[in-house]
Amino acid sequence: MRHIFRKAVAGALLAASLLPSLALAQATYELNIGSLAPKGTPWMNLLEQFEKEVEKESKDRINVIIRPAGVMGEVEMVRETRKGERLQACAVTTGALAEGGNIPQLSLVELPFLFRDAAQADYVLDNVLFDVYGSVLNRRGFVLAIWSENGWRSFGTKGDAIKTPADLKNFKMRSQESDVHMAMYKAFGGQAVQKPMTEVLTALQSGVIDGLDNTALYIQAGGLAEPLDHFTLTRHIYQPAAIVFSKRFFDGLPADLQTLLMNKRPMAVAGRSAIRSEEQEMMANFELFGVDVHNLSAAELEAFAVVARTTHDPFAASVEGGADILAKIRAGIAAAP
Repeated sequence: MRHIFRKAVAGALLAASLLPSLALAQATYELNIGSLAPKGTPWMNLLEQFEKEVEKESKDRINVIIRPAGVMGEVEMVRETRKGERLQACAVTTGALAEGGNIPQLSLVELPFLFRDAAQADYVLDNVLFDVYGSVLNRRGFVLAIWSENGWRSFGTKGDAIKTPADLKNFKMRSQESDVHMAMYKAFGGQAVQKPMTEVLTALQSGVIDGLDNTALYIQAGGLAEPLDHFTLTRHIYQPAAIVFSKRFFDGLPADLQTLLMNKRPMAVAGRSAIRSEEQEMMANFELFGVDVHNLSAAELEAFAVVARTTHDPFAASVEGGADILAKIRAGIAAAP
């Protein structure tokens, strides 16, 4: 009888010990993702695909909610994501992650005239920086899920066009809230005004700023083309983007859902391809807005590059571990096919 009793007690204790894990496996989770991606753009399409796949594969244990643009700026989204309360994830530029997460190491990938082309950038992001930056982000309260991209940034202006580095002295340019962007404008002798993207249109219309740098796709999709007169195709900064999770949220998920969320890296390749395929179309679309597109010669572009590259080593030296990361980026560039 005692033997039977002991087995019954042991069985009850085992069942009780399994209850928390069973409850965790059956729990549902709300995943709010913040983004400035306009509807109908490749960025929003990527997020909507992410939403659909995650909900389907989790059998609705994760409810993905894409928070609409215009509610918060990117830097605020990053800060809210780290808390894991209003947002549990965000899809933002590396510049915003660097500023909002207080992770200046991320800014190194946005040094001006760092990459020659998209193939170099892809190789370095996927083969060098995913693990390097994943570790840095983890220490700051984030989990890196996938890379995406904003793309190649160029100058859009009202009035006159920018055709030489010296021309930037004549414009009040909006700078992203990013130390590396400000360092670039300082090297060019430009007048830079930091503003969140949510305030840029009003600033252009009111004359607070005379121009900005961003991708052709974002300028048009974000409704920023109409106040502009010129777009100078400098492609001076390649700007990645990423989907990151709140580490606090991610660590609270059962292991199978963590694995599910981290298996989305193949989406990055398709997402970058979709963004790039629209660039030429965007160049043609500028005519519809009355914006003149200026293609610079190799020599004219090199004049910008020579000045911009003077920021690389000093900026890396100002960041903890920056020189080592920049060395890894350069080695990756050299190894890229």
